[in-house]
Amino acid sequence: MKAKRLALSLSIGLAATAALVAPIHGLSAGSRDDARPMLERALAALDKGDPRAARVELMNAIRADPNWATARVAQARVLLALGDGLGAKGQLDRARALGASSATTRHLMAHALLLSGDPVLALTEAQAADVPAAYAAYAARIAGCALQAQDKAAEALAAFDRSLELAPKDAATWIDLSRFRIATGDRANALIASDRAIALAPRNPAAITLRAELIRDQYGPAAAIPWFDQALAIDANYLPALTEYAATLADMGQAQRMLSLTRRIIALDGNNSRAFFMQAVMAARAGDMNLSRRMLAKVGDRLDGQPATMLLRGILHLESGNAQLASDQLGALVDLQPFNFQARLLYGRALFEVGQPAEADAILGPLAARTDADTYTVLLAARVREARGDKVAAEALLARATRPDREQPSLLPLDPDIPALSALANADPRVAGPNISYVRVLLAKGDTNTAIARATILRNANRGAPEAHVALGDALAQAGRWDQAAQSYGTAADLKYTGDVALRLAMAWNRAGEPARAEQALSLYLSQNPNSVDANRLAATAWMRANDWKRAAIALEAVRARIGNNDAYLLTDLAWANLGQGDAPRALTYAAHAYRLFPSGPVTTDAYGWLLYKVRGPNRASVDLLEKAVALAPGNALLRGHLRTAQAALPKKS
Repeated sequence: MKAKRLALSLSIGLAATAALVAPIHGLSAGSRDDARPMLERALAALDKGDPRAARVELMNAIRADPNWATARVAQARVLLALGDGLGAKGQLDRARALGASSATTRHLMAHALLLSGDPVLALTEAQAADVPAAYAAYAARIAGCALQAQDKAAEALAAFDRSLELAPKDAATWIDLSRFRIATGDRANALIASDRAIALAPRNPAAITLRAELIRDQYGPAAAIPWFDQALAIDANYLPALTEYAATLADMGQAQRMLSLTRRIIALDGNNSRAFFMQAVMAARAGDMNLSRRMLAKVGDRLDGQPATMLLRGILHLESGNAQLASDQLGALVDLQPFNFQARLLYGRALFEVGQPAEADAILGPLAARTDADTYTVLLAARVREARGDKVAAEALLARATRPDREQPSLLPLDPDIPALSALANADPRVAGPNISYVRVLLAKGDTNTAIARATILRNANRGAPEAHVALGDALAQAGRWDQAAQSYGTAADLKYTGDVALRLAMAWNRAGEPARAEQALSLYLSQNPNSVDANRLAATAWMRANDWKRAAIALEAVRARIGNNDAYLLTDLAWANLGQGDAPRALTYAAHAYRLFPSGPVTTDAYGWLLYKVRGPNRASVDLLEKAVALAPGNALLRGHLRTAQAALPKKS
């Protein structure tokens, strides 16, 4: 984790205020006595949780007496509370030059260096031998964060433990420990640390914002909203709460409310990269790629290493016809996240467009080989095979693209027998990161028994990590032990109920013969995430099977609102859902458009033919379409039944 992305939680209360009031080595106001009342007003504002007002008072105090080190140290603390590491470092450098002790400011300098993106120097300051005992707990906390930023998890945990030994009631340390637990995947202990922070500081906006984020992951975005509101009721300008609130609204599809919050963020922090990035994503979703590029330009290079930024840049390059630039961005993302299906699909498309069909085939082949691969993926893979001169494989893929039904989700059949990954996993089968990837590799290679054994060891050592339970669930699912897989997914859902977990849980209960529990899992997820494309599609399928056409239509319309009118299978499902509700003319409109999009598909052809028959009565055009559908999928009994009915209704020739 990069230091600049650490979410430090500086909590300034009465103890910190008392430390600010105390003069530093006897230094006091110099030429202007009126600077001291400004400092006192700043400390009062800070104690009330208003660092912005404190900053203004201290700016005036420093202007009145530029050589007063005490005011500059106080301003450094305020700037740290506002997340301005560089500004805090500048004030501390000046204070030291004016005579402030390096020892008594090491904890603050460490914090400033960490926020400025230098965890190595931050650690040096935090671990200096001359840190006074009064600041040792603070310094140990910053050391923990600096070690975390350097991926030294064990040492970081030891530093947090030392901080809590020295100051067990320091809410800021419990907050940072909770965020450390989140980063290492230990959700259970993250929740425990968050509970402790809330108990110690129930009006601390950092503690409340952390709880909101955990609630969002555990129960869904809607459940987190009251917590964000509570944090902002305490400090309406608390940027971390505003930023996470905006991201939560974006997840819920509430674009206008999200936009309003990002504008508030930018008014408070004109260079806030996340606010501009959220605006760029919103513009891209709305199809305004030019606006998205302008917003992303304001982000600059500050978020370049983050997967979401890499994905958006790749999409924008593809949309503007810069396939080479897109392949550079997306290739780096696939290297970082080899199981990111969307990134692999777009990367394969980019490679194909720059004239590298062999490379595109290597990327798209595993995607198209999945049993649940969507039509677009299979058709793109077919075009790639055709470009390589493999017409037999291309025709086989085209035939697959016209199949009536898609199968259950499957794993990506990669074959990354990477020695480095195996070495990392075998070095300690209990470490989550490499072993989760290793279990996926074992499953992709078909070594299910070994995968179950390794996943069980991993789960037992990381019972608070939802990803460990998901890995075991995946292994059990591949072995056909669906009820046990559902139990593992359910445990993961109790810790972090993401879309991937919800879909896995629903699939497992369906395969275990428990459709009611599958529907319950989906309904719970959709109650918090009503705009989820995958969950709505899966729920609609279940409701259509149960002849619950109204709920199916609502779910399908939610999907159409997100992805548009270019998915032939979605429009076909909408046709059936509307027919089920008795609106055959509307159903025919959807079926006709679906057929225009995909005239070679048996599902779309059958739907269009059957709806023509239902709306217009017996007619030759509907029979012709139904005959074509049966020719495309001769083994489908439903299609044959539609054809027989339509043929029997045709007037007999005299």
